[in-house]
Formats: sequence, C-alpha cells, structure tokens
Amino acid sequence: MKRILRLYKLFAFSLLTLASQTLSAQIIIKGRILDQDNRQPVTQASILAGGKGTSSNNKGYFEIQTEADSLLVSHVGYLNQKIKIDKQTDVLQILLQPNPLILNEVQVSAYQSSNTLLNATGAISVLTRQDITRDNELNLAPVLNRTPGIFMQSGTLSTNRITMRGIGSRSLFGTSKIRAYWNEIPLTSGEGSTDIEDIDLSLLGRIEIIKGPAASIYGTGLGGTILMKSERADYQQTRFSQQSQIGSFGLQRWVSSFKTGSDKFNLNLNYNQTQSDGWRANNQFDRKSLTAAGDISTGKNKNLSFLVSWIGLKAFIPSAIDSLTFAQNPQAAAANWASAEGFEDYDKVLLGLAYQQDLGQNWEIKTSVFSNLKTSYEPRPFNILRENNQRIGLRGRAIHQTKTGNIGIESSFGGEYFREWYSWQTYQISNQVRGNILSDYQEIRAYYNVFAQTHLTFGEKWSLDAGLNLNRSEYQVEDFFLADNEDLSGTYNFNTILSPRLALNHQWNENQSVFLGLSHGFSPPSVEETLTPSGQINPNIRPERGWNYELGSRGTILENRLQYDAVLYWMFVQDLLVARRTAEDAFVGINAGKTWHRGLELSLHYALTRLTSKLRLQSFLTYSLNDYTFQDFVDDADDFSGNVLTGVPSQVLNAGIDLSTEWGIYGNVNFQAVDKMPIRDDNRLFTEAYSLWNMKMGFQKNWKNGLGIDFYAGIQNLLDEKYASQILINATAFGNAQPRYYYPGLPRNYFTALKLSYEF
Repeated sequence: MKRILRLYKLFAFSLLTLASQTLSAQIIIKGRILDQDNRQPVTQASILAGGKGTSSNNKGYFEIQTEADSLLVSHVGYLNQKIKIDKQTDVLQILLQPNPLILNEVQVSAYQSSNTLLNATGAISVLTRQDITRDNELNLAPVLNRTPGIFMQSGTLSTNRITMRGIGSRSLFGTSKIRAYWNEIPLTSGEGSTDIEDIDLSLLGRIEIIKGPAASIYGTGLGGTILMKSERADYQQTRFSQQSQIGSFGLQRWVSSFKTGSDKFNLNLNYNQTQSDGWRANNQFDRKSLTAAGDISTGKNKNLSFLVSWIGLKAFIPSAIDSLTFAQNPQAAAANWASAEGFEDYDKVLLGLAYQQDLGQNWEIKTSVFSNLKTSYEPRPFNILRENNQRIGLRGRAIHQTKTGNIGIESSFGGEYFREWYSWQTYQISNQVRGNILSDYQEIRAYYNVFAQTHLTFGEKWSLDAGLNLNRSEYQVEDFFLADNEDLSGTYNFNTILSPRLALNHQWNENQSVFLGLSHGFSPPSVEETLTPSGQINPNIRPERGWNYELGSRGTILENRLQYDAVLYWMFVQDLLVARRTAEDAFVGINAGKTWHRGLELSLHYALTRLTSKLRLQSFLTYSLNDYTFQDFVDDADDFSGNVLTGVPSQVLNAGIDLSTEWGIYGNVNFQAVDKMPIRDDNRLFTEAYSLWNMKMGFQKNWKNGLGIDFYAGIQNLLDEKYASQILINATAFGNAQPRYYYPGLPRNYFTALKLSYEF
C-alpha cells in the first residue's frame, strides 16, 4: 500500500512539473491590428497561434496566450499575414494590407469612425495601389476619371482641373471648391484652390474620396473631399527599390525608395524625378521631390506620425489654343506664350506632425500640426508674377466610444484652424527681363472649422451618422503699391456658416447595404472673385451654398463575384459664383444664380475567374450620368437659365480587364468614353465626344534571396484619338485674336519601366 502511495505521489509530482514547464513556456501576446494604409483599427480580425485563437476588439486590440513563435492574422477584405512573434515587444502593431479584390470589408477613414466600406453612410470611393498603378504612374487624371462622379481634365502635367458632381467646373485654371488632404495635411489653400498634381503617384498607397458635402470633420467642401494616404512599408519588412522609366516625347522618370516597417517604426523615404520634353511646343517639364513619411510608436497606445516633403518644379506653359490651331496644328503652343517662353518655377515644402493616443476608458485623442511653404516665379506674356505662400494650422479631435444595450455610440468633436500669408507682385516684362513693379499685395487668409459627429450602431444592421460643421473665413488684403496713389486694402469677413449632415445605413443582408443621406456644404469665393473691377473689396459677394441628397446601395452578389456600388444624388446650389474676365490678367466675380446637379454613379467589379485560381481575370465598369443645368442664371444682360452646366460631360464610361497570374505576368486593357460638353454658358459651342484605349503588360517576381523585379510596358491612346483633354470655358478674345478654348490631348504614346528591389 505504501509503495502504491509513493508511486502516486511521484506521478502527481511529475504531472505538476510538466504542467508548470508547459505554462512557463507560454507567453501572453498583446497586439493591435490596423489597416496598413490609413491606420484605422481592424475589428473582428482572426488571430491564430499554436492551435489557439482569438479576435480583435472594436479598437483592434487582442490578447492571446501561446508558446508558438508566430501568429496568423486574417480578416475578410485583407490579405492574410503571418507574423513572427517578438517577445521583446510589449504590443505588436500589426498592419494588414487591403485585398483590392474585396473592398467592401476594408476599414475606411473617410468619416473617421469605425466603419467598413459596406457600412459607410455615404458615397465613398476607395482607390487602392492597384488602381493607382494601372496606367503609367505618371498622371493622376486617368486614375480619378475611372471613379464615377469625378472628372479630371489635364491640359499638361501641371495644368489640371478636377470636378466632383459638377462642382468646380467653372474654375478657370485649376481645381477649386474641392478639399484635399495628404496624411491629414491640407492641400487646399485658404481661398479653396487645390493642387494635388504635385504628389508623385509612387508616394500613394490609397485614395479615399468623399463625394458631395458629406465630410463634416473636413470642412464640408461643396464638391467633396479627397483623402490621400502615403504608401507604408509592409509589416516586418525592409526593402530598397530603384525604378527607371522612359517613354514618348522625351519622358524620363526615376524613383528611389527605402521602406522599413516594424512594431515601433514605419518609414517610407522616397526620391523621384520626372522629366519630359512634352508633346507640344513650350511644354518641357521637370519635377523633383524628396519625401519622408512614417510612424513612430512612442509607447503603449501612443503613435506619432510625420510627413516632410520638398517639391521642386519647372514647367513651361503652352496654354490653350483656338479652334483653327486645334484642328490643324494641335502640338503648337499659344502664340503669345511661345513667344514669351512662359513657365512656372516653384519650390514647395509640406510639413506635418500628428499624435494619437488611446486614453483608455473609451477615450482617444488625435492632434496634428502642419505647415506649407511655397515660393514661385512665373514669366508670362503680359507680366512677371512672383508669389510667396506660407500656411500654418492645427487640427484636434477627441473620440469617445460607449455602448448602451445593443446601441453603440461613437462621438467625436474638435476643430481645425488655418492661417495663410500670401504675397504677390507683378512686374513689367520685356524679352524675359524683369522691369518696373506693377502691383504689390499681401493677403492674409484665415478660417476655422468646429465640428461634431456621432456614429450610432443599432445591433448589426443599422448605423446612423449625424454631423455638424461650423465655419468662419476671413480675407484681409493689403496694397503696398503706392505709385498709382490708390490704396486697395480691405477686409472681407464671411458670415458664419453652419452645415449639418444626417445619414443612415442599413445592412439588409450579410453582403449588401443601402444608405440614405442629407448634407449641406459651401465653397468660399477666391480673393479675386471678391474684388470689384476697380480692385476694391466687394462686400456683396457670398459663398456658394448647396444641399445634397443621395440614395445608394453597395455590396456583392453572384456568389460574391460581383461587387457593385450605385448612387443616385440630387444637389441644389445657390449663389453660383461666376468669374468674369475683364482683362488678360484680371477677373471679377459675381453671384449669378442657381444650379441643379442630378446624377447616377455606378461601379461594378466582376471576378471572371475564382480568386484562388492561378490565372485571375477581373473586369470593371464605371459609369457617370450627369444632368447638370442652370436653374436660374442671369449674367449681366444674358439669361442662361435652363442651359446645360458648362465644362462637364453628360456621360462618362470606363471599362477594363485586369490580368494577374501566379507566375508573375500581369496586365490590363481599359477603355474610356467621354460625352461632349458645353464650352460656353450659352451652349452654342460643345467639344466633340471621344474615346480612349490604353493597355499595359508586365512581369513581377520576388525571389527567396530578397531580390525582386518589376518590368512593364504600355501604350496610351492606342487608336490615336484626337480630343481636347481640357477646355477653357467662356474664353474671351482680346484684340484680333480668336478665343482659345482647347488644350489638345496626347496622341498615341508609349512607356516602359524597370523596377529592381532588394528585401533585407
């Protein structure tokens, strides 16, 4: 009996020893799952380790006890990620790459709430890295033009105009009434003009586009908001790459990139240079940029993001040409610009620093400071323009999450303050030599947004967004030119504008949802539009204001092989701003009337083959139906009521097929058809409709020794279509010259590139 008792004790001791050794080998792994492009938390991600599993919570956090040396992280809409466990790291910061073929489950940052695209309460388009690199990676226009509701005209690489739902079509030389941010840094000036063509496409990982005035926390721009996200390094990887590209018309492009990503640090260091002789006369282009963007984990639940970018540009200006020159000699520059050899030459610096901290108890704060600096020099046929621009601003936001029963509540409130100092001088010009000063001004532009937003979820099927934005803007003009004995200094304050938003989403089955929204927005006039013909401040100028109504549905059908997104919208705009040209370099603005913007936006993506097959074919189709009219538009003695809105096509169709294989071969063929559009408010002159075919083929391979290659070549405008890629609406002729309406588009052109990389 005693012997049996001793054996029992020995067995129990051995069992306890084995258990203690097993438990001591196990460790507790804590981490957070984030979207790689926008750092939004990925909720309900699956984490597997050594036969055990768990999932991330509503902030992306998880905790698992395991003795395994790796984790497998997965979520619908993202690529699976195998993670090596670093036992020296307190909290793993795991970044998941979105799967471009399954976007409905991807977290979006457009409304700054924990939402997948499927549950979003408004019209949002998400452009992935695959969308951005579908063409020659040189021009953003074909990328945006495949997005329904958006139309980007591109006269040259540095002359562009973006319209969203018809808003911005009346801007003469650039993009306005549309807000844009790059990593939370505003790219929009204090008077509402936006330059996004400066950002090289090699820097971008994702673009999220909010269509219509639905972005309460970004200032409710009447046209919409473009959110550009830098490409981040893959998790637990360090890679250097060098890309060289050549093409038609003397195109040369070089991109050098270094990326490294870990739990504590993520860095993308990029240098790029693009040169082109241009197709037209006086059309040379040279742009360089050096950018550092990244994230630093400064402690548990704390993150610091930074962006530093320098951009240097010298671009000659061929300008628009008249109808006869467009028909017979489209590669010519406008005679006066060619004679003056006019160009723009500038340096720009973008700086941004953002801090994010999870305070616990369901609170989180996000703050950022930013600054833009720009100096430019532009010899023109009629004078020389020198400009200096400095902007500084800050954003702050507090977020609180809680739950009452089956109702989830995510509330946020904060503000953005922006101050800009813009000075410019004009000088006489003779044979490229600067003469006497003609004008000397400084503008101080200031605005602030105060915003609040609540996101409610009712169970798993319903969600509601309610937002409110309060904006106040001010322009102060100082005239330092005293030789004419006339002081045109003055101050203009806009009335405080309150813009509400209310939107509802219902996920009526596992893969489909419907949304309904109502929102208000506005667009301030430029300083030039607030001036009278004599140069005095016009106190009667008012911002454009509008109400937007939309009804949409998105989801997947046909065994999840077809993704669709369809939106119907109605927008009513009043106090329409009209820039009337009074001289070759002078404009005056008036509030001339009201417009109706009605339309249909449709996006379809269909998997022709299974996602698991070795050869994958994906087709896409996007379509915009634009019914934009002047409801009440009287400009001086002319009544244009009932006419079609100028500068926007009534229909745009895009279609294409993407190919990818397990052997590294990839490619695409895509097609774009653009309907005619009115050039003049009286609708007596329209552009011709046109269609473009483009194609690209490539080979990409990464070897186990770390080496990688990406080689591709392509053709744009395959059938050599003749078309106007941008128009100058309501162009005015001076002297005996004809009105210059047209920027001719590129004829058939070719490109090829080789990218070599090494992963450490």
